[in-house]
Amino acid sequence: MTHGRYVYVHTFGCQMNVYDTERMFDALKSVDYEPTDDPAYADLIILNTCSVREKAEDKAFSMLGRYAALRENNPDLLLGLGGCMATRIREKVFKRGLPLDVVFGPDNIAELPELVAKASAKKGSRTSSVKFLPRNDYDFPIADAPTDGRVNSMVTVMKGCNKHCSFCIVPKTRGREVSKPPQMVVDEVATLVKAGVREVMLLGQNVNSYGHDLRDDEVDVDFAELLARVNEVEGLRRIRFTTSHPWDATEALAKAFGSLDKVMPYLHLPLQSGSDRVLEDMRRGYTVEEYLKLITRLRKYQPRIALSTDIIVGFPGETDEDFEKTIEVLHAVRYDSLFVFKYSPRPGTTASRLEDDVSPEAKQKRLERVLEVQNVYTNASLANFVGKEVDVLVEGPSQRPSSDGTMFQLMGRTDTNVIVNIDMDGSIGDPLSLIGEVVRAQITRSRKHSLAAELVSVPKTQQNQRPFFAV
Repeated sequence: MTHGRYVYVHTFGCQMNVYDTERMFDALKSVDYEPTDDPAYADLIILNTCSVREKAEDKAFSMLGRYAALRENNPDLLLGLGGCMATRIREKVFKRGLPLDVVFGPDNIAELPELVAKASAKKGSRTSSVKFLPRNDYDFPIADAPTDGRVNSMVTVMKGCNKHCSFCIVPKTRGREVSKPPQMVVDEVATLVKAGVREVMLLGQNVNSYGHDLRDDEVDVDFAELLARVNEVEGLRRIRFTTSHPWDATEALAKAFGSLDKVMPYLHLPLQSGSDRVLEDMRRGYTVEEYLKLITRLRKYQPRIALSTDIIVGFPGETDEDFEKTIEVLHAVRYDSLFVFKYSPRPGTTASRLEDDVSPEAKQKRLERVLEVQNVYTNASLANFVGKEVDVLVEGPSQRPSSDGTMFQLMGRTDTNVIVNIDMDGSIGDPLSLIGEVVRAQITRSRKHSLAAELVSVPKTQQNQRPFFAV
């Protein structure tokens, strides 16, 4: 069987970028590029970049130099730059003398085959398309039906962000909000389910604002209503979504966690700071009191909901007192997990005009303090599972050894998004037949970021299989 050329994509940043990478693979099929996991084997290497933090851009520049060295063995190797960093720097990146052939933004993935073809046709030529498309001209790339047996998949429901948080570069790199028509979302989910997907992650820079820009006859389709429509897709087992902004976290959204059986009891709701003064400087649009009321409302409709958040330490002007207020919120909410970042100024943002007056040492100390406090609550949350039975959607073989080092393990997640590694004792014929099934497991041990478990029961369709392991 003959094949075309190979493309390797190095993905940085958020889940939106992961989704965009898959759309790049889909688009490049039309010019006979197949994905490869080995950059040394590639004819085209793309860096799908992130600009949210300076560190992410530094990593991308570093990797570009490494990949350029592969031209010693493959002079025809093409190098491309996509993602948010490409949008921020645009064609100016060529003037830096970087070894790039193709530059394109997130809105321009559909043009990638044409850009690559032009770069391939004339050695040394440089092609680019880095522009935001008008809302009426924007076409959402639709995911091809997966053929790799995956259990979960991502679906973009909107792109861009209309918020103006002072520290955030996303509106400048992803553009204004555009919502994917609701029926298109439902149809895409249905296509994925027919291909074997059982869980979808609905994506957007701020999914809670979904529908604000839809045409008049669909104006009532907000995010809560979209969840209700996706919930009706036959064969789908679980729905997750990210990212949510507290500003648009409505009561209807909170109710969805209690009324829609496929919406999983897990929410990532960024706080960023526990100081009202810092939140105002960040232009977040809410106070700590308002945020805590959202948490109370969520737990009212879904008492089991697991919560995670984002924290930024060292924002310009953040005092020790401001930081202690963040710690107070951590104690008040008791998140199941969180992500913490040291502030770094991003070009063109309002905050970049402020003096970055918190020392690197203070930022590091505050980051470590946040992690120290959060580890107590994360450990307690995981330990609370021990001895209990939970439902686990099996995603595939585990990547870690079993408790005694001999048993085969399957990996999946609880409805609250905790990784579970399940020892298989030989009672199931082919354990891989459980991939995509929801099984019952008893938690035997909590680890730093996951749980260990033993299989309790499986769906009735799996119960009469011939044992696969010797017992």
